[in-house]
Amino acid sequence: MGAKDVGDSQRSNADLALRSSPLIVWAGLALLDARTPVQRDYGVCIIGNHIVDVGSQSELQQRHPDAAMVGDADFCLLPGLINAHDHGRGLSGVALGVADDLLEVWLMSLGALPAIDPALLAQLEGVTLLRGGVTATAHSHNPSSWDRLPDECAPTIHGYRAAGIRVAFHPPYVDQNPLLYAGHDEFLAGLSAEVRSLAQAAMQLPALGLDDYFGLCTDLYTRFHDAVDHTIHIQISPAGGAWCSDALILAACDWATARNTRVQMHLLETRYQALYARRRWGKSFVRHLDEIGALGPWLTLAHMVWLDDGDIEMLRDRGVAIVHNPSSNLRLRSGIAPLPDLLRAGIALGVGLDGYALDDDQDYLRELRLAWTLANRPGATSPTVPAADILHLGAVGGASVTFGADVPLGRLAIGALADLVLLDWRSIEGVWMSPQASLLDVLLRRANRTHVRHVMVNGEWVVREGRATRIDEAALLTEVRAALQLAAAAQSESGGILAARTLAPHVRRFYAGWDAFSTS
Repeated sequence: MGAKDVGDSQRSNADLALRSSPLIVWAGLALLDARTPVQRDYGVCIIGNHIVDVGSQSELQQRHPDAAMVGDADFCLLPGLINAHDHGRGLSGVALGVADDLLEVWLMSLGALPAIDPALLAQLEGVTLLRGGVTATAHSHNPSSWDRLPDECAPTIHGYRAAGIRVAFHPPYVDQNPLLYAGHDEFLAGLSAEVRSLAQAAMQLPALGLDDYFGLCTDLYTRFHDAVDHTIHIQISPAGGAWCSDALILAACDWATARNTRVQMHLLETRYQALYARRRWGKSFVRHLDEIGALGPWLTLAHMVWLDDGDIEMLRDRGVAIVHNPSSNLRLRSGIAPLPDLLRAGIALGVGLDGYALDDDQDYLRELRLAWTLANRPGATSPTVPAADILHLGAVGGASVTFGADVPLGRLAIGALADLVLLDWRSIEGVWMSPQASLLDVLLRRANRTHVRHVMVNGEWVVREGRATRIDEAALLTEVRAALQLAAAAQSESGGILAARTLAPHVRRFYAGWDAFSTS
């Protein structure tokens, strides 16, 4: 990886020697990937950061007699899970005074959250995800302010890597519509002078210029992008279709394709975003993006709740990937994405927590369970989505939409990178399980972050016995709490939350006027 700025890649000689020795990791149950049968008393042999062999425990011992052993008959072995879209806030917005609401209202308060060291937040987020079995995350950065974005990126990346988790990092950018998707003059005209000044402040675009943004992405790519071990990928993020001009979106696609990396963008998260496209172009957002040449296998779209007829086939034909975010879509009143239709079409799919899990705990296994439950819709003619399809999205699917289909993550196979999770199967199984019961059904219906015992990333144990190995969690929490206490006074003085609450009813009333506009 040369002289790239990756910090933790400088391993000691002792560590390299340890990694060069074979290690067998096995379990009573092993899921190599969601599309192959569950294996019993099975495992993998790891040398360095790659899986070099798979087989039954006895076969692996015979073939690698000098290998160390980690495992137990009461464990369940899984590939590392991949959180395909998130914002890495590390903290609960609800606990910080930002209540769940309509996305368009909620976003105003999000910008008023207290600003603390981004490296601390990334460490906290990284440890939280790792302890839930997530070995890689896609981070769409929410800067504490646009002018701080350049200074927050490298510390955030270092924070994730300090925790030991892989990260696909994409800084965002917007160049239009920061408060409303359209109708700015109409909106302002209906406000009192005092409220109008707050709205005008909220409508200010980033001071960071477009050239500076692309320069930032290029600098991060040069310093951090790891196309060998895939510990860090640098990507690009025009934040969302309604917030970004066609020129910005196309420039981002060109930037990514020139570097063999990806674009990740929010799209069609809410009904009002779909209505915006209809009002502006008289067609679906997906069709518009296709006509300008933005759709392709380089693109991952998050949310995609409000699709029009024909959109799914177009996305499939162009090779576009989608990330499903069920908890966030429910909490922010966006709706339920048509996951069964996307699965049936064969679109590349992953699942992301979006920093807004239903229980406010970043539990990825529970997020997969929610995705499964919502996918099996009412009605005798509705298709049944099996557990295997959802587990596939959490691993192989997530790897494809986050890092690219050629990156060897999400499965336990010879040649794959050594990312894996050991769960306490006996606790998941409970009192008794019938021989006729589906192991995958039981796993997906019951497993949660409390069942995670050991996690390996890139050949390194980053969680042992449910505790992070790289980070002193108690000390980290103490530091975060102290930083929040210092930020609390600044937050109250800034009036950011108060301004957002003042604007909220006006924004809600504005979009209520759009509800009569049909997307048909």
